[in-house]
Amino acid sequence: DGGFGVNVISKTTCARLGITDWEACPFWLQMEDTRSVRSLGLIRKLRIIVDDHHFEISKVVLTLDAPGAYRILLGRPWLRYANIKQNW
Repeated sequence: DGGFGVNVISKTTCARLGITDWEACPFWLQMEDTRSVRSLGLIRKLRIIVDDHHFEISKVVLTLDAPGAYRILLGRPWLRYANIKQNW
């Protein structure tokens, strides 16, 4: 698995963090279970902190309400941005 092709945040997590404004982003994403899901929007330069490292990344907003669904996914764009080395 090469990872998710975009960075994702759930609409519920946005609400909990007080993020209410995002850009229109009219594209569909193919999920792992083959469903196609329409994005709700795009947040540019969302600041995240991983350990002691700060990043500003774009996130696609999705409705992810299934039990056990991840609320934030750091995908391949973040891996490249953070210069993460993978050893398969």
